[in-house]
Amino acid sequence: MAARQNIPAQLRLKEIQIQSLKGISNCTITFPADRKVTAIMGMNGSGKSTIIHALACCYKPRNKTSKENNRFSDFFTPHDDNNWRDSGFTAHFYAGNLDNQGNKISFVPTAAPNDTFTQVYAKVSRWQPVYARRPVKESLYLGLQTLGTLSDDLAASRHAKYVSQSFEPANIKQKILESMCRVLEADYSDLMTCTTSSGYTFSKFTKNGITYTEHTMGAGEKRVFEVLKAAHDPLLRPNGLLLIDELDVLLHEKAFKKLIEELISIAEDALLEIVFSTHRESIVQFKRAINIVSIFNMGTGIQAFPGVSADALRQLTDIQPEMVSVFVEDELARTVINVLLEREALTDKVNVELFGAAENSAVVLAGLMLAGEDINKVMCVLDGDVHRTVSERHKIVNKCLTGTDKREQRRAVMNRIFEFSLADFPQKGAPEYNHKRWFEAIDPATISAEESAEYIKLRGFSRSINGLADWHDYYEKLNHFARKSNIEHTVLSYISKYSPAWDDYISAIRQEIIVKAAELE
Repeated sequence: MAARQNIPAQLRLKEIQIQSLKGISNCTITFPADRKVTAIMGMNGSGKSTIIHALACCYKPRNKTSKENNRFSDFFTPHDDNNWRDSGFTAHFYAGNLDNQGNKISFVPTAAPNDTFTQVYAKVSRWQPVYARRPVKESLYLGLQTLGTLSDDLAASRHAKYVSQSFEPANIKQKILESMCRVLEADYSDLMTCTTSSGYTFSKFTKNGITYTEHTMGAGEKRVFEVLKAAHDPLLRPNGLLLIDELDVLLHEKAFKKLIEELISIAEDALLEIVFSTHRESIVQFKRAINIVSIFNMGTGIQAFPGVSADALRQLTDIQPEMVSVFVEDELARTVINVLLEREALTDKVNVELFGAAENSAVVLAGLMLAGEDINKVMCVLDGDVHRTVSERHKIVNKCLTGTDKREQRRAVMNRIFEFSLADFPQKGAPEYNHKRWFEAIDPATISAEESAEYIKLRGFSRSINGLADWHDYYEKLNHFARKSNIEHTVLSYISKYSPAWDDYISAIRQEIIVKAAELE
């Protein structure tokens, strides 16, 4: 019998390599040490839930979770068509200890080479390792089983009689209420637990002075409550793992955004690991705060890429319209292209979408090519602050298109990658920093009479912003003073009309767009 492996005291997710599980094979997902929250994004049926389920089976929870004990059979139930034989994945964990510095608990990795712990999970005749030998860590899986409310229950009348008592413990109750107030922007003042004579339990709230139970609660409201209750669960503190399948279900956009902001804050405070799945494209706005992993079919199987946006996912699965498709990294770059299109009167011929992280420019192009699409009218535009050299671009292309038989395809992909031209390169936020310099350097004498007053005022605000450690914050700071919607578009419009730097900034991109748009006529 093999010797039992020594498991470190504390673990956090580092990487999961799925060899074969449901429809996923040879897929690797990474969890950077500096990100406590991970979003797994993909189209319906892409395998998001399978990944969440695999993560749930990594640990043996100390207490029962929503899937009882998170056993493999809870998620991968054997049946006539599949007994899961030869399924398996490998999990790599950061190994370390917890350090309590006053009110702040941190995870301290052990010294190399003992800073990583590896565990193989596989089924031959039975799943290994056996449940008793899995790493022990408090983990909680929240699926879709709690979506229903009593208002949707045909047997709700059975629960008309109940006893109410205050939700315990009191400090957790208060945290849940405060979180509910922030996410749903309402005054939640009380939370109680109701129990029927048969032992069935449900919740009762007081909101905006009105008390009500799940008998009249909306499903979206209940979903927010269940997520926040799980996130604040004292059993998960510190260093627990919370897994949420389809976080966005039943939520409108504003509530979804605020819920993510709340989860980021809770994860930081409680040293939680939170992993959730979503197909909501607006998740890309959080790419600087959380780890975003996008999964989609590259033609040879499911693959995972960091930060690919839903725009890119949709482009890879939908039929392309007869337009020029321009992919950019983020909303700021999209605004740059939109300003360019407005000046060239080409807004009706060019579709601008996001691809996320810079290295994913090759993912989009390679994915389209492998799907049999013509990429001649597709452009991926880099911000100009990373992957600036030809050799750097070759590296990201080679990751997607390997093998000697892919030489022509790699060349074709390389030819469709463009970049904005920047002049200065601070450590963080080079595009924003250059915009600021170009905007402030405009000669006020060249500004039209109609725009002069606004420009002088905005330039004054801009000049007051100095010494930022991260220039990505420039436009947020500027808007704090200006209180003007879409301040990025305003600044870039001035640059496009009055700054000599504009032509150099977009020269190659402008020329290619004009040429490809003309081919549509």
